[in-house]
Amino acid sequence: MLRNKVAELFDITYPIIQAPMAGGITTPELVSAVSNHGALGMIGAGYMSPGNLRTCIHEIKQKTENNFGELLN
Repeated sequence: MLRNKVAELFDITYPIIQAPMAGGITTPELVSAVSNHGALGMIGAGYMSPGNLRTCIHEIKQKTENNFGELLN
């Protein structure tokens, strides 16, 4: 386990943040797998509609109880 301020801030085991790649590359399966393994999975939501983002978040929550995030840039 690698604890530092980033890991503490996001309540993750490892101070690793998966890149939030927009355009469909970061699937719910990828985000949840990263979160399930102790890092911070991120949704690349830059091109998503609000409805698609809601669906994606719901799918991720079905696959993990761990933290994850989204980037809306």
